[in-house]
Amino acid sequence: MILESLGLTSYDIALLVGCPIGAVIGSLAQAIVKSIDLEGPPTNEDDMKIASKELQELRGTWLYLRMVLGGILGIVLGLYFIGSIQPSAATVAKIIALSIIAGYAAPKVWEAQERIVEAKLKKIADREEANDSAAERENSI
Repeated sequence: MILESLGLTSYDIALLVGCPIGAVIGSLAQAIVKSIDLEGPPTNEDDMKIASKELQELRGTWLYLRMVLGGILGIVLGLYFIGSIQPSAATVAKIIALSIIAGYAAPKVWEAQERIVEAKLKKIADREEANDSAAERENSI
């Protein structure tokens, strides 16, 4: 197999396949939690509501994009652990379980990551601006 020629073990391949699947499952679980009343099932006809065709399409798009976000996070998680795990089924299972939890929390993970990256980029830009200002003052002297 091509992946094995890259030095990946069967456990690494299991992570690359299992983590995105686990994260998509976590994303679906989160979508279900967002969609239903967790206190109990509908108890009368007034509780039943059918969405319009347009709203159904929007929800379908939202669900698809939610699953894609989870899957991407699962790939990142799998890549993170490649080559650094004990070669055992138990270890792979624990990391896949972690990917399910990560998929459930994917929107919050991506939002936190975005805030961190923006803060670091701002810090770098501010440092560059300060260096440029210092260089301009030095050149003007």
